[in-house]
Amino acid sequence: MPEQLRQYAFDELVAPVYFDFDAYNISVDDTERLAALARYLQQAGQTDQNIRIEGHCDDRGTREYNFALGERRAAVIARILMNNGVGQSRIMTISYGKERPAVLGMSEEARARNRRGDLIILPQ
Repeated sequence: MPEQLRQYAFDELVAPVYFDFDAYNISVDDTERLAALARYLQQAGQTDQNIRIEGHCDDRGTREYNFALGERRAAVIARILMNNGVGQSRIMTISYGKERPAVLGMSEEARARNRRGDLIILPQ
C-alpha cells in the first residue's frame, strides 16, 4: 500500500526553511514539505503562480560570505522544487545575506531564526 502523503495547511507550505549555522543542507521534513509545495504549485489554478526564494543568514561572517551562503540556501530550495516538477522559469532566487534579519539580536535563538530561506508566492 502506498504511503499516505501528509497534508499541509498553506501557511505550513510557505513557512521558512531553517538552516544550521554555516550550512545549506535541508532536513528530510523540509524536503517533504517542499515536495508538497511543488504539488500545490502544479495544481489547476496554481500553474501561473511563481515563487521567489529569499536566502538569509545570521549576523556572523562577512557581508560577501553571507550573500554567497544565502544564494546557496535559496538554490538548494529551488532545486528541490524543480526536482519535484516546478519549472525553473517559475522560480526566482535572491540572497539578502545578513541584511534582512527576521529577528534582531545576537542570541542563538535570534541567529537560528535568521538562518532561513523565505518562500514567497508571487501574485498572478
